[in-house]
Amino acid sequence: LQDPAEDETAPAEAEPAAQPETSREVVMQLLPSELTTIEAATLRETVRLTGALAPNRHLGIPAEVSGRVDAVAKRAGQFAEEGEVLVKIDIETLRNQLEQQRSTADATRAQLDFAEAKYERTQSLVDRGVATSSTLDSDAANVQQLQANLAALENQVANAERSLENATITAPFSGYISDRNVDPGAYVSPGTALMTLVDLSSLELEGAVPVLYAPQIREGQTVEVVVDGFAGQQFEGSVERIAPVAASGTRMLPIYATIDNPDGVLRGGMFASGALVLDQKPDSIGIPAEALREDDDGNFVLKQDGDRVIRQPVEVARTWDRDRIAEIAEGLSPGDVIVSAPLDRLQPGMKITVIGD
Repeated sequence: LQDPAEDETAPAEAEPAAQPETSREVVMQLLPSELTTIEAATLRETVRLTGALAPNRHLGIPAEVSGRVDAVAKRAGQFAEEGEVLVKIDIETLRNQLEQQRSTADATRAQLDFAEAKYERTQSLVDRGVATSSTLDSDAANVQQLQANLAALENQVANAERSLENATITAPFSGYISDRNVDPGAYVSPGTALMTLVDLSSLELEGAVPVLYAPQIREGQTVEVVVDGFAGQQFEGSVERIAPVAASGTRMLPIYATIDNPDGVLRGGMFASGALVLDQKPDSIGIPAEALREDDDGNFVLKQDGDRVIRQPVEVARTWDRDRIAEIAEGLSPGDVIVSAPLDRLQPGMKITVIGD
């Protein structure tokens, strides 16, 4: 018998039928920057504020007496403590004038004492009928005249004493010398500019905001600014004054804010820009406005759930930062991860993978 396996005419074994390929699920690739982890934070409404810094206190110090400048103790850029001597004017002439005024006053005082004693004697004689009343009237007029002369001379003495004191100019407050206008040997008269003193412990920022924000602006509101030359460093101050009317033709409202400068690192004339905080709410959940989506069922976001995104309904309380941030009242908790980029192709239920995660 012949083995059927050796029979070349036996039919070949049938091959299995090919299975149809299943369609692959689409996986969206996301960058870490396109996701946001929810955290409680302080939400704020701000308006941009820019302007130049100027010392809150600056004083031009003039001469109050005439004379030759004997000494100038400070140069521009040096610091002066309150009460420290800045300029001395020659006091020799002023001292001579004071001594002369005092001598004249003393002489007039002696004449007044004599006239008053004479008036009392004449009064006694008139009472006894020895002297006439006309003599008494003459003595009384002489006393009154000497009293008036003495009062005028005492005023002159007081003025001379003040002039002598004013010949030594001291710093009325602690600060830096920004300008020095005289040198020793110069002759000055009352009103001559000697130097300028500035206090840098606090600076004033004069900025302007659109007048439409006027109802929201109040004195004491926080101002946060950065200053040219201080990259990454932020300075804080508060609104000190608000202009009553907008600048003509601009519809911009001038705002004056005081910036604390305890270390003295800021200088007058620096340019500052930052934000005036109109309103704020701490411990709140805010998301980028572009992360918010809407369908027939209301507002929602795409929340990461494992390797997929799901539709997460949310309730929006209000918007902040000129509608850039949406405050979420319900629907999200700290630690949730949402898609914050406006990715129209990404829909609820789709699978995602984070590149570089």
